Amino acid sequence: MKKSRKILSILLCLVAVLSFTVGCSKTNAEDKVIKVGATQVPGGDLFEYLKDDIKKEGYDLEITIFDDYNLPNEALDNGEIDANLFQHKPYLDKAISEKGYKLSPVVGLYESPLYVYSYKIKSIDDLKAGDKFALPDDPTNGSRALKYLQDELKLIKLKDGVDNPGVKDIVENPKKIEFIEANAAQLPSLLNDVTCAFINGNYAVAANLDANKDSIYCPKIDGTYTNILVSRTDDVDSEKIQVLKKVLTSEKSKKFLEENYKGVIVPVF
Repeated sequence: MKKSRKILSILLCLVAVLSFTVGCSKTNAEDKVIKVGATQVPGGDLFEYLKDDIKKEGYDLEITIFDDYNLPNEALDNGEIDANLFQHKPYLDKAISEKGYKLSPVVGLYESPLYVYSYKIKSIDDLKAGDKFALPDDPTNGSRALKYLQDELKLIKLKDGVDNPGVKDIVENPKKIEFIEANAAQLPSLLNDVTCAFINGNYAVAANLDANKDSIYCPKIDGTYTNILVSRTDDVDSEKIQVLKKVLTSEKSKKFLEENYKGVIVPVF
């Protein structure tokens, strides 16, 4: 009986040791993986291109591609990923204000100008009454487009005192243009049905739009809408995030953006 108890005790100890070892191995393995989230273009493509460089820094890179702008910040805040790359700071600020996320910008990487594209007219001046002008329906990029229409293009006047105006806040529209709000990802597919559309750079690239041939307007680039790498606030100075920052701001990264997107996406580092 005593011998049986001793054997049982030894076996239990071995199970405990093995469990601890496996647990530690799993934890250590996870510590050497950086999980990132991005839209496919350009963030997902850029991460994929730089995987080997991150590997040289001692980490494997696990990439999750998102098609919905609302999901990457939620995934980051709840710990599913370590960082994301898809948004500019005004978008992040609004998400933090509305959702209470504890997220912070790490570094600015590229500007994705909100060009106006058209298959039907060659100039903004060609717009006439009844023409259809499509805009992103998310509050940040939609208001960005409307402010360009007011401040740079002088096509409309917006209600005073509205931080993130929508189409409903247009108070003057002398050319009587019809403004249509649509999901940003769907805007390229609407170009055959509307006169023109503001289209985010990542979706323009994915749709093979050529900024030099198909765009009829590019807003001024002033840094307001620079796309940023974002992490949880407590992790900004962590080794994982600093590795991402180092690799993403390398000359190799800059060259990739310049050569592959030809002005649709502009590196700023």
